[in-house]
Amino acid sequence: MDITFNIGGEAGQGIDTIGDLLTQVFVQSGFYTFTIKDFMSRIRGGYNFSQIRVSDSPIHAPIDDIDLIVALSHDAIVGKRNQLVDGGVIIFDDTIKTEELDACHYPAPLQKTATEVGGNIRMMNAAALGAVLAVTRFPFNLAETALSEIFLRKGRKVVDANVEVAKALYNLTKENWIGTCAHDMSTVKMGPCKDRLILTGNRAIALGAMAANLKWISSYPMSPSTACFQDIVSNAQRLKIGSLQTEDEIASLATAIGASFAGARSMVTTSGGGFSLMVEGLGLAAMTETPIVIYNAQRPGPSTGLPTRTEQGDLLFMLTASQGEFPRIMLAPKDPIEAFDVATRAFNLADKFQVPVMILGDQYFSDSVKNVPRIDAGKVEIDRGKRASTMASEPYERFKLTEDGVSPIAFPGDQGKFVVASGNVHLENGHITEDPDIRNSMVEKFMRKIPQILKTLNPPQVFGGRGAETTLLTWGSTWGAAYEAVKVLADKGVSINLLHFCDLFPLKTHILTEVFSEAKGVVAVEQNATSQFAKLVLMETGLTVDKRVNKYDGRPMTPRFIMDRLKEGGIS
Repeated sequence: MDITFNIGGEAGQGIDTIGDLLTQVFVQSGFYTFTIKDFMSRIRGGYNFSQIRVSDSPIHAPIDDIDLIVALSHDAIVGKRNQLVDGGVIIFDDTIKTEELDACHYPAPLQKTATEVGGNIRMMNAAALGAVLAVTRFPFNLAETALSEIFLRKGRKVVDANVEVAKALYNLTKENWIGTCAHDMSTVKMGPCKDRLILTGNRAIALGAMAANLKWISSYPMSPSTACFQDIVSNAQRLKIGSLQTEDEIASLATAIGASFAGARSMVTTSGGGFSLMVEGLGLAAMTETPIVIYNAQRPGPSTGLPTRTEQGDLLFMLTASQGEFPRIMLAPKDPIEAFDVATRAFNLADKFQVPVMILGDQYFSDSVKNVPRIDAGKVEIDRGKRASTMASEPYERFKLTEDGVSPIAFPGDQGKFVVASGNVHLENGHITEDPDIRNSMVEKFMRKIPQILKTLNPPQVFGGRGAETTLLTWGSTWGAAYEAVKVLADKGVSINLLHFCDLFPLKTHILTEVFSEAKGVVAVEQNATSQFAKLVLMETGLTVDKRVNKYDGRPMTPRFIMDRLKEGGIS
């Protein structure tokens, strides 16, 4: 089974809630779900949608085909109609006036049922749930569980009223719906309800940060990273995490650097425009060797760009941001499970090597919803790096020259330690100098960290086996669509595999060069116009890709998009 539902309407109509309700129903039924959210940069109005894919097999990406549309506005009726499969259905509120539809359709009394049965038009989302379950002939019994999950925080009366609305329209639709074109899910084999989490990429980053003992977060909220900041702030008091919504992005990184300098694990959340303002602060963190984690949920630029859309356009910018040369670590998780691990590793890496660690997400990764196995946060290991001895009697040298480039760190207030740091070139004790030999020594100290960092980073993953004729090269969130495309093509007999990077920089080149040498053709698949990761590979290894699949319209990759581009290049 593999079915896609599209819930469309204006901002403020509750389309996310309908999507959340459907997700809960199908997760409770033992299915896998994957939801993308497409919304305009406005508080009210416009055309927005949630798209939920449901399957009895693991899902890693959205697809283009839609089986059922729930339309709360006229735009939602026509917005995705061209993607409706044969036998697909459009359910829309019967107050919407529309032209004759070729597709199978059902004008449902969503507003009327919500108002008359529940006493509140906002219960249209529960009415829509009832209509969808009836049209698809899916059992109603799990709807009450889903409604409780979503609305229990508002009280039992609200839950009961929503259940009544959903049940009323479910029964009414069963009586009135005479169509035979919808998917009949009455015979679908439901699995046991698995103990699974429903996570976005943003929430997974937040959970990983909290599991890693985050103690300070500051942010000037900027979509699409804001939900990560909000998730952490909502738990800040209970977990004793300092948090601050600053007056701008410059202040957010500056305060986080200060907190880290004092010994607190610290991070900031932002997007590309906000990171642009943080660049000078990034250099300060590097010069003072202050551990810091920066989460950039990318969106299309330049300037304000498309503030609620997706892109992988900041890679090279983050790679070279700030003047001078210094080591940094860049990680890009492919999905929520990996995001949790990436967040915990980021703090350990920042502490261990005393460098900025940057996590690259994007709007698609940040806002997409996936149900995943439970995460055991108790297995998270905390590594605070090389700490200075509290018993040493000699004067403390914060920037002591060492063989591995990492100096023992102490925090202000540590017994017997006087910590001096500066944004200028400095001596081992932290005091400013312009001595050319010391400058050379400190630069070389920076660079000695890089081989040590490379030893700890994860190598790229190869999906589909070694030795394929065609290799797709991906990083970050494009993995899901590429992975599913590879599976489809491999089943057709195409010799193809996928080389995927999470740990982007410093770049581990061993497996990369092997896979490139084995393939007849390498295709870079990236959510940007210029194949930025392919440029990084060229810069670091001299290796070039043979073809490119680029998408930069602000909408996420799909397996079909990749396969269509590959077919144009003779790979099908």
